[in-house]
Amino acid sequence: MVIYGVALLSFCMLVGVYVGDLLGQLIGVQANVGGVGIAMLLLIFLSNLHDHGLRMSAPTESGINFWSAMYI
Repeated sequence: MVIYGVALLSFCMLVGVYVGDLLGQLIGVQANVGGVGIAMLLLIFLSNLHDHGLRMSAPTESGINFWSAMYI
């Protein structure tokens, strides 16, 4: 299902923006430092979990692959 891909994408984006804001605060700037890059790396890692034993149905896997391809 495509909805699982959207959920994973939004989760990765929210985590990436939060971590990027924290990095900005740590180095003393009022900006998001690398949030989108962190989100992309997290999305790549999480979308490849099926290679490490996490079993998903075919529609779920195709939805996650679709949105990771659209984002990355």
